[in-house]
Amino acid sequence: MGVVPSYKLARKREQVEADFPVREFADNGVEQRRIVRPLSQLCVAAVICVLLAMLGNRAGAQTATSNDESPGDLARARAFLQQGQYAEADKELRAYLAGHPTDVDGQYLLAFVLFRENKPADSLNAYTEAARHRRPSAADLKTVALDYVLLNDYADAEHWIHYTLSMDADDPEAWYEAGRIEYTLNHFRPALESFQRSLQLNPASVKAENNLGLTLEGLNRVDEAVAAYRKALAMQATSPHPSEQPMLNLATVLIDRNQLDEAQSLLQQATQIAPNDWKILAQLGRLYTEKGELDAARNALERAVAIEPEKASLHFQLGQVYKKDGETEKAQAEFATTQKLLGTNSSPK
Repeated sequence: MGVVPSYKLARKREQVEADFPVREFADNGVEQRRIVRPLSQLCVAAVICVLLAMLGNRAGAQTATSNDESPGDLARARAFLQQGQYAEADKELRAYLAGHPTDVDGQYLLAFVLFRENKPADSLNAYTEAARHRRPSAADLKTVALDYVLLNDYADAEHWIHYTLSMDADDPEAWYEAGRIEYTLNHFRPALESFQRSLQLNPASVKAENNLGLTLEGLNRVDEAVAAYRKALAMQATSPHPSEQPMLNLATVLIDRNQLDEAQSLLQQATQIAPNDWKILAQLGRLYTEKGELDAARNALERAVAIEPEKASLHFQLGQVYKKDGETEKAQAEFATTQKLLGTNSSPK
């Protein structure tokens, strides 16, 4: 097969809706052809599809390491990976592959390490190279899907996570990731089914239960969402490391319902776990505003703005508090910042 051009790092979808990269590659003597695809179907996705078809009849074929090749570098790389030392694992693998360029286990491991280093474009390139020599596993393609998530290319992410599930339908984490991708795309009904399936396979998953609640909210089934959030909280009641997310999500609904005391208790617990989470601080600001405690609301929102200064809705919230507190100049400054960040005269959502 001819050399495939390096993967082009995707900008955010909303910035490149008119950008249609052109890719050229040859296929074992087949006349070279030009392929034009939109951002949601990039070259790497096409190449992996071709490779899967080509390698389908020899899925068991693997590039074996010869007897004189030491696995020491791979072992050290895996140890670094397990310890979360991704840069060291990357360095170890590159040194190993320099001497063993066709070692397919090393190639796939490097692709995964690059994903953990938050280098999705490089990771996809590495998976493409590894797929020339051995058919990707379901776990490999799950990481390919997550690479596309990091690139904000959710259409391709959805494609590859579904391909993963076609290979292994009993992976609860893959079902969870499918639900997250579908939820982000506002595909709430498929997301609901994915989270439900994840919970069937792993009933103790707090994150799946919490995201089930979010999806039920998206379907306007709010009472069921509240029940899911409460169940998630109960599931993690004895955990030494509980998640703040079900606390935040339940509190948000409770504020909508004017159940402010319970919401305040939940948000205070959440801030103990994640004191610098701007979303929690924003809901605290909202809650204190509803209760008429403007000093507390201002303090929470000023902290939120300091953490996330580019978020227009936070400046708008803070401006409203300043206005209610009689600080007209500060309020106008926050509203002006809101307009600047939005680039429009409409109110922020």
